[in-house]
Amino acid sequence: MSGQEPGSEPIIDSQPPAELAPAISLEEVGRIAERVQELIAAGNQAAAWQRLRHLHPADVGLILAGLPRTSSEALLEIMSPQTVTWMLQHMNPVEAGRLGARLSIQSLSFVLDQVNPRHAMTALQRLPLRRAQQVAEQLEQPIAESEILNQEPNTAGALMTPRLVAVNADAGLDEMRAALEALQEDRDRLTYLYVLNAEGQPEGQVSMVNLALAPAAATASAIASPLTAVVSVDTSAQECARLRRHYNLTQLPVVEDGDLVGVVLPDALLGVTVEEDTRQMQRIANVAGERADGPMALSIRTRLPWLTINLATTFLAAATIALFESTLAQLVVLAAFLPVVAGQGGIGGTQTLTLIVRAIALGELVGVRAKRLLIREATLGVIHGIWLGLLVAVIAIIWQDNYGLALVLGLAMLGNMLIAGTVGAGVPLLMRRVGIDPAVASAVVVTTFTDVFGFLLFLGIAQAAISLLI
Repeated sequence: MSGQEPGSEPIIDSQPPAELAPAISLEEVGRIAERVQELIAAGNQAAAWQRLRHLHPADVGLILAGLPRTSSEALLEIMSPQTVTWMLQHMNPVEAGRLGARLSIQSLSFVLDQVNPRHAMTALQRLPLRRAQQVAEQLEQPIAESEILNQEPNTAGALMTPRLVAVNADAGLDEMRAALEALQEDRDRLTYLYVLNAEGQPEGQVSMVNLALAPAAATASAIASPLTAVVSVDTSAQECARLRRHYNLTQLPVVEDGDLVGVVLPDALLGVTVEEDTRQMQRIANVAGERADGPMALSIRTRLPWLTINLATTFLAAATIALFESTLAQLVVLAAFLPVVAGQGGIGGTQTLTLIVRAIALGELVGVRAKRLLIREATLGVIHGIWLGLLVAVIAIIWQDNYGLALVLGLAMLGNMLIAGTVGAGVPLLMRRVGIDPAVASAVVVTTFTDVFGFLLFLGIAQAAISLLI
């Protein structure tokens, strides 16, 4: 392929299109992907590429990343290095990382050796950091800025680019525009240029709008606005994502020992925000780091331990049921309602848990006391429990014509929904207090509580009121 061995397959595309194609719907992307797969399966890679080459590079990359590995490699074989790099440059960083992870180190290094070093560096910054470092080490022509790849992973230093515009406070309009023009095509990625004080440290920023509308005699300090946030090279990517979201930022200046050394650009900020949100969501389900099209071994390592832990908790629930064998033997119909009580409690607890973990991740609980949250969720649990308890009681009367069973079910449902709301809020708050990521194991704990206490409440009340049920 073009990224593995030059001349292994004929390259049928020339230079990338001069203009980006317009956006299309996700449904259209799916239809094109199916057609492309059909053409590749028929051995017609050239026709498949012709179907793709006029799409936006983000759509081309998304389709390639979703195809089976053999199919994506077949297409990459007939794409020029310039086109592969062009595609990586214009993709969302998250999707570019997915695609880059599918290519071999040799393929990527060959591709990036053939293109402009600035373009190669931009493409490298779209890849997972470890993969980018390995590719950079294999390049025949080292990139001057590749030392950025040696920064600590998941930090502002790893996300930043050193290509920015910084001027002195007394710089005039012509000087600012000349500095911006010197960046060539990289200037299109900037939303601000920075103003330095006498010590060479950033003290303000000038937006592109203010630069365009400024009067001819304006200086940088006159049209600058204060910096909202400045990060150091070792600031975590998580904190960069929080700043971007909280302050609605499009760029983050990065300093080292007070000096401006780089800037985290909008695409990198978007990428790290998406990755952080995705990581939180995956942790709730205990599949962090796993991709839908990733290696099966990783999926096994990620999921199997938690499935094993969950199996242990289900045996705890089973042991709870075993304590009431005699009660179940006297009234077998009780077994039919066990999943109703436990299931509703599990869903209620998961709803509360998801809300609290999301609020923690987004920093929405600053200043909110745990007691207030627990009271709120407990109150919601009571309200939900009253409604669901009445509903399930009516169903029991209609189905079994047993008012005693209806009373037991209603009380058990009320109690378990109260427990679900309290535990769903309390467990992640407690884990955060003791320094454990609340998204990692909260779901297992909450569902265990709702299952065990749901069975205890239902069967315990039934045993105590057995005379009303028979």
